[in-house]
Amino acid sequence: MRWGMVALVAVVVTLLVEPLLPMSQQQRERNIVSVEERHCFVLEANGNPVLYIQNLLSDWADWPLSVEGDSAACHTDTIEGCWADRFYGLPSCRGRVVIPDMSRAVDSVLRSVNANIKPFVEHQRSVIRRQEKKYTVMNEELDYYLEANNVTDEGYNTIATYATYVIKYKRRLTQALHVLDSLLPTDSLVLRRVCHNTVLLPDLDGRKRGSAPTQASDGQKGGSASAQSYVRIPCHDDASRSSLLSSRGRYRRIQTDDRKTPRGVCADFFARPQLDTAAYKAYAVRRDFPVFVYEGETKNGQREGHGIFTDRQGNYYNGMWTSGQRNGFGCAVDSTGKVRVGEWKDDRYLGQRLTYTEERIYGIDISRYQHDIGKKHYAIDWSKVRISHLGTISKKRVSGTVDYPVSFCFIKATEGITIRNNYFASDYAAARRQGIRVGCYHFFSTKSSAAEQARFFIQHARFNRGDMPPVLDVEPTDAQVRAMGGPEAMFNRIRTWMKAVEKHCGQRPILYVGQNFVNKYLGYAPDIKRDYQVWIARYGEYKPDVRLAFWQLCPDGRVKGIVGTVDINVFNGYRDQYDDFLERYTIR
Repeated sequence: MRWGMVALVAVVVTLLVEPLLPMSQQQRERNIVSVEERHCFVLEANGNPVLYIQNLLSDWADWPLSVEGDSAACHTDTIEGCWADRFYGLPSCRGRVVIPDMSRAVDSVLRSVNANIKPFVEHQRSVIRRQEKKYTVMNEELDYYLEANNVTDEGYNTIATYATYVIKYKRRLTQALHVLDSLLPTDSLVLRRVCHNTVLLPDLDGRKRGSAPTQASDGQKGGSASAQSYVRIPCHDDASRSSLLSSRGRYRRIQTDDRKTPRGVCADFFARPQLDTAAYKAYAVRRDFPVFVYEGETKNGQREGHGIFTDRQGNYYNGMWTSGQRNGFGCAVDSTGKVRVGEWKDDRYLGQRLTYTEERIYGIDISRYQHDIGKKHYAIDWSKVRISHLGTISKKRVSGTVDYPVSFCFIKATEGITIRNNYFASDYAAARRQGIRVGCYHFFSTKSSAAEQARFFIQHARFNRGDMPPVLDVEPTDAQVRAMGGPEAMFNRIRTWMKAVEKHCGQRPILYVGQNFVNKYLGYAPDIKRDYQVWIARYGEYKPDVRLAFWQLCPDGRVKGIVGTVDINVFNGYRDQYDDFLERYTIR
């Protein structure tokens, strides 16, 4: 009996004293566990979740939003926890883990937000609305680029991938805006925090495979997580807390869903994981997310080689860098949605260098100068017309041999109110007989009435079913623009001509201008830039950096069947886009 009492006392003393003894290094390693914490905030209306948000106080539009569930909006951190026993001195873990209680850092912020929830949500709605409009424009610009290019063009796949991201992000903004617009003044709103925990247990013996844990972010500790296979064990909050554990302040206890203690771990009643104070304080707000993000090669602290840059305003660049500046080939989308794919030098965009292939759609434009060269007169053999050379003024990147069919031809009909092209009618008829799409153009005079010029053009041009849209060729000098009264007066005349011709033939004319005109003047007429097709003459090695229907790439090309040099043009797109252009814009 006496020895029994001694044994009992020994057991009791062991149970009371042993937990107080410090752990060995091996025991500490077996006590620590990595926990993946996925959390977001949910906006509830009348008790029903309507919108999931990743960030609480920063503008919601800067972060993932979701109306379909919290998974898309969740932020994931890997934090450090410790296996813990429920009862002092007894092996009573059953899958319990103590982790930092980050929700306590959020509670005061949530109380403040919920105290003024409706003005707060109204502010976020206005921010999302502005962002949604911005990404609508960006989506349109990306669509324009993708329609005018295909997979054979350098950089196409990069832009297509980015466009997929923009489409998804814009859809989330639109869905979130629809939800917020549908809220009623009488709705009861509240913001809550949603959190899901998963224990990440190293898969030492192939029990079952899981993905590697998400690495720690925003300064939080990554615990013992590493890039290997893991067993992922879902967890829930442990409702059976003792009074001692409940009073541990910044910590909370979770339990694996299977309520089992994994083999090989070391549990401790006094488990207390390491707490990153800075991460704890910043957890709820996350104000200090980066102004920009760069992922790629560096040298001496500068961007060097290939890298991807994004910033908070929506600017994006994927390409080559030298000494921290964009140099070489790269793909960019700025905050307005403008797409620039091509060559860069010292952070300045030079342009897109096309590769000319037989897949592109080529055409020419002609006047009397293709017939009268000096004192000699030449006829055009329309049965032999094919493009054989793209000129020598600038370098061209050509794949294969230049031997392209002429798909379209614009013929000068008139100039001012007195000048006619004597070869217009015969060239027009001969080109049509060869199956070439024909259009006619008018050379704009700065000294004549725009209305009279329109009447003169309509009188002498031809507008038959299937013809290309009419064209207004505008090539004034700076002095002529000033003499007309400046850019605004000039564009008023252009509008007069355009509207009169459109009323007559039923199609909006195309505006033909040079690159310098675009740079200096086109910005004065955003309506013309928006509402009318543009045909641009630019004889450099790069494609014009504006929206356009056609590009006149050289004035010194060669065409079989035509003596002398010829203006060569390329349609801004490929066969599908060209067929769509013909369907929409040719004369009915």
